[in-house]
Amino acid sequence: MAFDVMGRVPYEKMFLDDQAQERSIDYNLGWFVEPVVRGDYPFSMRSLVKDRLPYFTDEEKEKLVGSYDIMGINYYTSRFSKHVDISTGYTPVLNTDDAYATQETKGPDGNTIGPSMGNSWIYMYPNGLKDILMVMKNKYGNPPIYITENGIGDIDSKEKPLPVKDALNDHARLDYLQRHISVLKDAIDLGADVRGHFTWSLLDNFEWCGGYTERYGIVYVDRSNGCKRRMKRSAKWLKKFNRAAHSKKKDKTGIIPPPSAY
Repeated sequence: MAFDVMGRVPYEKMFLDDQAQERSIDYNLGWFVEPVVRGDYPFSMRSLVKDRLPYFTDEEKEKLVGSYDIMGINYYTSRFSKHVDISTGYTPVLNTDDAYATQETKGPDGNTIGPSMGNSWIYMYPNGLKDILMVMKNKYGNPPIYITENGIGDIDSKEKPLPVKDALNDHARLDYLQRHISVLKDAIDLGADVRGHFTWSLLDNFEWCGGYTERYGIVYVDRSNGCKRRMKRSAKWLKKFNRAAHSKKKDKTGIIPPPSAY
């Protein structure tokens, strides 16, 4: 099982936003994890969605609990969770039905949760990944986890073409990966059962929403030259990093702190 998850941070340091954060995690992660760990949906969903949320039979619960081998986490970014009072006429949306929380890209000070990574939705916030892993450890029995997607996309469209030189010298992606791998080590040191990390993606690919207008690969695909492939700076660093991680330099976790930029 793999889950597409955003980290959640309270919009303000207040109880209502703390609760909004917890509900937002339930509606984004717990919705899928709790049935296979506990045999039911999160309490917050049961309380708010009520009878519109189906109930599992005893037979279904028996089949569900423990039915996973591993769990995958797709992580790219995080959002601020802001409480919405029921009396305001809040309109639920597809994936936050009755959560009574909005997901904001900017905090009360007007600043985003982290620096923009060049496209419309990814802001770098590595601690969001660590927070998710701590939820998996402390709330859901610490299942074996792989980070099944983690990375950023560079815009390359007719309106905003990306020069090949800039695509190959992908400093932002390198910084992003270094910081996220570093917090993975922190999570492992705290006991999270993380088994591996997969960068999204190996090659510049066809994205579901962006098509060929976003380049997520660590390897550049030259579509004007027979799809010739060239390693980006991030790929060269990952090659160096992975070799070091399998050398005598690795520590007991199997993950070493990222070296300086390659």
